[in-house]
Amino acid sequence: MKKMVWFAVVTALALAGSALAQAPGSPAPAPAPAPKAPKAQAEKAPAKKPATFPFRGTLKAVDKDAMTLTLAGKQKDRVIHITSQTRFTKDGKPAVLGDGVVGEEVAGSARKTEDGRTVAVSVRFGQAPQKSGAAAKSGKKSKTEAVP
Repeated sequence: MKKMVWFAVVTALALAGSALAQAPGSPAPAPAPAPKAPKAQAEKAPAKKPATFPFRGTLKAVDKDAMTLTLAGKQKDRVIHITSQTRFTKDGKPAVLGDGVVGEEVAGSARKTEDGRTVAVSVRFGQAPQKSGAAAKSGKKSKTEAVP
């Protein structure tokens, strides 16, 4: 019987306390702020640089005025645009656009722009530099070449 009375008193106090907390005329508790939408976070993220891809072929034409290289293709020629940031090399040394010779091998890396043009990031005129000695044959250092 004591337990029932004790339970009734505790329950009554709990109900009275909650009723007083939400008395008429008192402001309702403010709702928690809604979490920000992920879309807003995506808009703030910096734009990624377009991925680069390799190109390789035979140089068909160099146009210094239009700042383009034309590579001969089996079915269609490819035009690669040059910018002021394009890096040129020839025989392992720095070069310029005018160092390209029609008919020689050309290779490098490029990226696509938003308007669909192919823009060169780096260009190598001529054959790729050759590796020397046994490293050229195996692609690895031999045990005799290794530094302790």
